[in-house]
Amino acid sequence: MSLEKADALVVKSVEYSESSLILNVFTREMGKVRGLAKGARRLKNPFETSLDLLASIRLSFIRKNSDALDLFTEAKLRRRFRPTSQNLRGLYAGYYVAETLDFATVDYVPAPDLWTLTDATLERFQFRGNVAARLAYFEAGLLNSMGEFPSVRHCVDCGEELPLERVSNLERRVFFDASSGGIVCSRCRATKRHFGLTQTTIGALKVFDVSLEGAEKTLQTARTLENWRRAREEETTGLSSIDKSDRETQTRLALEALDDETLVPYESFPRGARVAYRELVEKYICQVLRRRPRSLDWLPFALSRSKTTVETEAR
Repeated sequence: MSLEKADALVVKSVEYSESSLILNVFTREMGKVRGLAKGARRLKNPFETSLDLLASIRLSFIRKNSDALDLFTEAKLRRRFRPTSQNLRGLYAGYYVAETLDFATVDYVPAPDLWTLTDATLERFQFRGNVAARLAYFEAGLLNSMGEFPSVRHCVDCGEELPLERVSNLERRVFFDASSGGIVCSRCRATKRHFGLTQTTIGALKVFDVSLEGAEKTLQTARTLENWRRAREEETTGLSSIDKSDRETQTRLALEALDDETLVPYESFPRGARVAYRELVEKYICQVLRRRPRSLDWLPFALSRSKTTVETEAR
């Protein structure tokens, strides 16, 4: 047994006995970890009420050498996931992120980039708009981390290229094989058996393609923000409280503007292409996970837009 420390996100919590919790956490350093938090439900405990679902914590735990659950000993809260009452969309999208992350990750297989992307996505769900774009970028980053990002530019059978950039008709129909992980050209569809083929549009494939670029840009911005937060205390040493606040505000606004720029490519697509993308990505993720996340039932609300927004897009 050894004592370990890691940055972690709580992705699943189950009550155990009268006072404890069994938790699945996704850590930056070690991937998914399953453990027992003894006494976590007592009023006085070493976890300081920091084990809520999707909380970002600094976790200490004893790693067992056998198949038994690890023992969580202490947790310090970094950030609680608590969207405002006016932002329930972010809350439901966060539940979907937690469930898919729990299904998709493997015990003790580190994925630090996915951890950083997830942490940044959850932080933005709480305070900022456009849940749909940020969720699409998370899904693309998740699939890419798993090695399951679909082939949207080449036929999965023969490798024939589909030049997405040169196809202007976003409503053009193409065939997608979720079990094989990508598009199927008309020739292969006619000569080979494909079970479970689904039709989608060029627009949906383009949104898929753009979402991977958005995930990479979101990750870069998140790394920049992490580095800034680490250096903030050193840079502001000796400054007055007013100067510290001004410098912090200016830096934060600059990073937020950089982050908002990543949403432009997704938002540039018409509503029909984004709807087709959602239908496709949900089918594909269910195929990859070999199960249907229950939180998918809540996503239509999380991704819904107001009547005013829909009328504006239709003009």
